[in-house]
Amino acid sequence: MGGRIQRPGKLVLVALIYGVLLLSSVPMREGASQQLLRFVLGKSDGSWTTKLMYGDRVVGGIDPNAPAGLEMMVRGEDRFRGVRFAQKQRSGRRMSLGPCEVGPLSVRLEFARESEGLLRRTLIVTAHKPAKFAARWSLLVVPNASFSTFSHEEKSAVTCDTLGGGPEYPMMRGEAFPAAMARGSNYVVGVLADSPGNWENRCLVAVDPALRRLAVMSGDGHAPREVKIRYDAPNAYRGMIDGWQSLSAGETRRYDTWVFGGPALSHYDAQLTAHLALANAKGWNGSALEAILRNTAYLNVRRNLLRGASPEGRYIFISGIGYGWKQWVSDAFWQAAALEDSEKLAEAQRSIFLSRITYEDNAQYFLIWAALAKRAGGKPDSELLRKAYKYLRSHERDGIYYPPSIAGATNKKNFKSYHDLLEYDDGDAPVCNQGFHCGALLAAKELGLPIKDAEIERAISAYRGMFYAQGGYFPTSIMQHNHVGQDALYGAALTYAVFGRKLLSDEEVLAHWRYSQRIGTPYGLRVISMADGSLLPGHSGVYQYGGSWFLNDAANHLMAELHGLPAGEADAALIKRIEAELAFAPAFNESISTLNGMPHGHQNYSWNSGYWWLRQQFRKRMGQGGTDPVAAEIDRRLGVFRNGANLFLEPGQATLRPQR
Repeated sequence: MGGRIQRPGKLVLVALIYGVLLLSSVPMREGASQQLLRFVLGKSDGSWTTKLMYGDRVVGGIDPNAPAGLEMMVRGEDRFRGVRFAQKQRSGRRMSLGPCEVGPLSVRLEFARESEGLLRRTLIVTAHKPAKFAARWSLLVVPNASFSTFSHEEKSAVTCDTLGGGPEYPMMRGEAFPAAMARGSNYVVGVLADSPGNWENRCLVAVDPALRRLAVMSGDGHAPREVKIRYDAPNAYRGMIDGWQSLSAGETRRYDTWVFGGPALSHYDAQLTAHLALANAKGWNGSALEAILRNTAYLNVRRNLLRGASPEGRYIFISGIGYGWKQWVSDAFWQAAALEDSEKLAEAQRSIFLSRITYEDNAQYFLIWAALAKRAGGKPDSELLRKAYKYLRSHERDGIYYPPSIAGATNKKNFKSYHDLLEYDDGDAPVCNQGFHCGALLAAKELGLPIKDAEIERAISAYRGMFYAQGGYFPTSIMQHNHVGQDALYGAALTYAVFGRKLLSDEEVLAHWRYSQRIGTPYGLRVISMADGSLLPGHSGVYQYGGSWFLNDAANHLMAELHGLPAGEADAALIKRIEAELAFAPAFNESISTLNGMPHGHQNYSWNSGYWWLRQQFRKRMGQGGTDPVAAEIDRRLGVFRNGANLFLEPGQATLRPQR
């Protein structure tokens, strides 16, 4: 990635931003290869310019079309135009360019240092009158770089939308992580956008190798398009969305973006550097695990713009880029808990509606979530709570929850648990739902719904009775004793995390865990298997057909330690499973194959975010303080270290990288 970028004529160097923005820092780990990333300001033809330095190398040059790295387009225009700033201001450790006028807007561009490898660029826009606009923050990199989005290395120009990829928005390629990157022989630089939920869902990322340009965008100026759910609750989410940010007269809004850089020897390193950059910027960087999992939740936040004038919450958490706009209760719950943002937790909980609740285990999740939302200061919908409670109790017999199939399902045996394609006959009850059912009844009591202690105890007793003593494990359901269910404990894990209540006996949990370890695969536990661990007839070893789902496995290991397994054994099992999950990318997947470990389904998958929160709750309730040994060991294997308040990557120290 060597080479030089030709500077515009008459460039006069007048300031080094890093000289102003450099923060005092703790000495880095001995031998660390992290170098200082900094913008250098200059002036050409009366306009301030920026170039990017990594150590003593120029890695981002001056774009003659956008000398400060910012382009804008207002409604009525058909292309982005570079914004030229004639003024510069300094306030403490911040540098800002402007203001300048762009149509009906007053614009400033602020720079600040977050860490050695992370710079923030913030656009502050004030509208003099009602206005629509889009912004593009670009970085023109030096020649001989390899270019990528988060998911792919890119050989040709591509623009990806964080709404794209799902059935509701198929016209563009989707990208869950809004980063554009360029990698040299031993380092990476990139640009990173904020959560789409903070940008009214208008958030794009663009890579153009021919122009050597990386960019993130707050819109692309397209005309209004209809967005709706096509295959699921088609009238629930429906509306028009255009490619513009909209401001009312006198309104001011801030848009944060980041430029990041660091050592990198592979695309995997670039991906991990992007994760660490966002986590360092947001402050959830206790470990790489926290960074990856909480980033996933943060980037799945969307504004709830398709529900019309309803009184529902401002935000939703989508399940993943390919699943489209909808908010499933279960996936959204895990992300809301992981993000630890009380406003978004309460607002997204208020965005749940009845047809989202009345199938699978969603009513149970809804009640548990409502208890957390109320603790966080939210005001759950009392009428909806009553209906959800009535629904789950109407499908309870002798304390057991018997879920019906979703309305309109072509196969009435499906859609009865989170693993919705697994088949259960009428009159059968998946074991996994029962743990959530017990938790929901505890939530109902906390929320003031009409529940007696004896009814809660009956449901807990029924859950314990689902253990198949003859085999020594929890089956997938009360009628399928010969099928082991590795999702049997995660409802109990959630209940303990929220309410501190152990639902099962030590003997049952430890027997199931030890049995599962005997029949497990090198790539984790099969969500459902024959009693000897083999695949069910017709199952492929991926997804719900015998694939391994991380949150299920993690809950098993957490529950085993809670019920008496030595911490060292539980931690070793967690580390092994996490390493399998991260074997091909620093991201948690929908599932991985139990035949070869390959990821299957969505990357940066939603509900796995819950592991970070779940682990913290278990450790707090069990009185475990200090550094999490699992997170620390994964950091070591990833080559992630701490420098003061931030995490950074040393690729040469890593042992966990793709082998194929």
